[in-house]
Amino acid sequence: MNMSTMLNRLNEFQRVAAVHRDGPAVVFAGAGSGKTRIITTRIAWLIAEGVSPWQILALTFTNKAAGEMRDRVLSMCPVSDKALVTTFHSACARWLREFAPELGFTSDFTIYDDSDQKSVIKKILHRGNIQLDKDTSVAEFRTGINHAKTLGLFPGDRITERAQFRTFMPLGGVDVYTAYQETLALANAMDFGDLIMNMLLLLKTNDRVIRIMQDRYQYILVDEYQDTNRPQIELLKIIAGKHQNLFVVGDDDQSIYSWRGAVPANIIDFDQTYPNVKVCKLEQNYRCTATIVDAAAALVSNNITRADKTLRTDNPQGEPIDFRYETDGEFEAWWVAETIKKESSQYRYEDVAIFYRTNSQSRILEDALRKERIPYRIYGSLRFYDRAEIKDVMAYIKVLVNPRDDVATFRALNTPPRGLGAVAEDAIAACAREHQLSAYEAARKLAQDGVPRLSSKLANFVDAIENLKLSMTRLPLPEFLESLIEGINYFGFLAKKFPDQYEDKQDNVKELVTAIAEFVANNPGQTLGDWLQETMLASEVGGDLKGVNMMTLHMSKGLEFERVFLVGLEDGLLPHFNSTDDIKSVEEERRLLYVGMTRAKNKLSISAAYMRRTYGKTQTNPVSRFLGEIPSRFVNILTPPGGESPFLDGFETAAQGPNKKDSQYYDNADKTSNNSDSSEGPIVAGTPVTHPTYGIGNVEEIETNFGRPKVLVRFRDIGLRRVEAHHLSRGHDYF
Repeated sequence: MNMSTMLNRLNEFQRVAAVHRDGPAVVFAGAGSGKTRIITTRIAWLIAEGVSPWQILALTFTNKAAGEMRDRVLSMCPVSDKALVTTFHSACARWLREFAPELGFTSDFTIYDDSDQKSVIKKILHRGNIQLDKDTSVAEFRTGINHAKTLGLFPGDRITERAQFRTFMPLGGVDVYTAYQETLALANAMDFGDLIMNMLLLLKTNDRVIRIMQDRYQYILVDEYQDTNRPQIELLKIIAGKHQNLFVVGDDDQSIYSWRGAVPANIIDFDQTYPNVKVCKLEQNYRCTATIVDAAAALVSNNITRADKTLRTDNPQGEPIDFRYETDGEFEAWWVAETIKKESSQYRYEDVAIFYRTNSQSRILEDALRKERIPYRIYGSLRFYDRAEIKDVMAYIKVLVNPRDDVATFRALNTPPRGLGAVAEDAIAACAREHQLSAYEAARKLAQDGVPRLSSKLANFVDAIENLKLSMTRLPLPEFLESLIEGINYFGFLAKKFPDQYEDKQDNVKELVTAIAEFVANNPGQTLGDWLQETMLASEVGGDLKGVNMMTLHMSKGLEFERVFLVGLEDGLLPHFNSTDDIKSVEEERRLLYVGMTRAKNKLSISAAYMRRTYGKTQTNPVSRFLGEIPSRFVNILTPPGGESPFLDGFETAAQGPNKKDSQYYDNADKTSNNSDSSEGPIVAGTPVTHPTYGIGNVEEIETNFGRPKVLVRFRDIGLRRVEAHHLSRGHDYF
């Protein structure tokens, strides 16, 4: 294919961008506007214009995107294989192999992965006599170090950046960061963050390397520029410093990774760094129907921080966006599953996607799909019951239901850590073989046998299981499961071991409580064993390699599907309750919804629920404030079978959302209503109380978790316990 043919395939605005020759350029490429075609065509055009392919550098963020880009350029221009088309990290690794001696490394340096990082940090903590919770503390330091590198902070920056370090580093973290970097250097090793940081260090300090890099790459192209972080921006600025031929493509309306250090201002303010920039706008969408495009454009236009542009399309109008307002989350999931089945002759399962804000939302949807025998697969995560945190809690449940389940016993044994590692497991296994016992029975025997350095630790585990057996007979199942989670301090374990994934994992565990609460509500009189059996049988009907695509909104970026369901459009979920503190966070949540909407090519449905079970309790949230920003002419409100739902009363008004000038609503929209139980009389710190199981005590602290009051009480007979507020009544002060 000759170049004129390739250029004729572009629209007018794409062509102007692709043939920009010299100087900086920024291309605002809206969703579905063909941004990859611009970059690949530009590379081929530059080579046709006489630019040597080895003088071209094209960068993106994923290996998949880089591979697709290379393949498309090669199909246009065979000699383009001499250009460097790759990811930021791969490019920096390549350059550091070349320039390693300049930093005191050899060219065969090792790249450390997550496990290697943890091992190094653990040794540093041990060497420094930092007394923490063994492996659980390592993750906190690793997360802090990785975040520092995302922000472009070296350990030596502590004087000028001290305030920043304090916001994410644990106590003593900068000293550990310093020791960590020294350890890696002495081991001739770098981690993934170092690949960019060390290359940036070279470019900031080494004139020879600067000259080589600036002369080598005279034309630089960057995809998804809105996702760049501070070190990447600085790296590009230096390499492009001589020729200024920096061509960046992206969409600030799809900037959804602030937690990785990306900010939409990187592309919005590109002209402030490069005043003579050529600005191009690709506003024509080739993917979606006109209804979806216009609705999404209207939504995202409510953001204040964005470049001035309007997405449009010449595609057919298409169907309106269906909105379904269901009674609760279960009905919502059933409606989605039934609709997918009903439409299966029109949309193949693999052409359908379900998007949600958090991973924990997948559980109830998976249940509905399994019961309808609809195959599905989950992107970027495991099936709900395959997730490690769910398996951890389920291990305890299995031991309680069936103490002869050795696999469950060994999983529960040291989760959370009790100092019972491989030596303890070997001792239990040997004792079980010798005396024909189950693993749990062997652990009980060893706990009583007075084995040095083992029996006391095993006694703690056995006591925990026996106490849980007692609680199981006294408490309703949902409250029992909560007491199990609290009794082993599982959330504390997650917070320390997985600080960067804590909220997601915590939500998943809370969803397990919700699952058992739903089972109890639907199956009165059933036991924990009955629930376990139903759950295990259902989970065997698992996710498939092909089927309905399920994923979080963050995972949906860059994908497209014929049919999309977007669930959970409620304040507290979307926007997420953690993101309603300031306008910037709310705007990113709005961009997230925009991304999800523009993944749908032909048909989009959105839904919300009046009630949801959260951590076993029913909670109500208002419909998402974003619904009121989608013009009603694009929306078809569906009525549940059997007539008008009482929960639809006044919905038209609620869905219109707040006026943006209504600051009271805007500032306080994260305050959700709920019908969680409350205790009799006002209970505050210092109140004397009585508990039906633990007796009398005094309140020391009150906390609210997802709208549910929990009370820390010092009981006269057993000491501190955290209990449900509704179990307490005012009692006598015994102090």
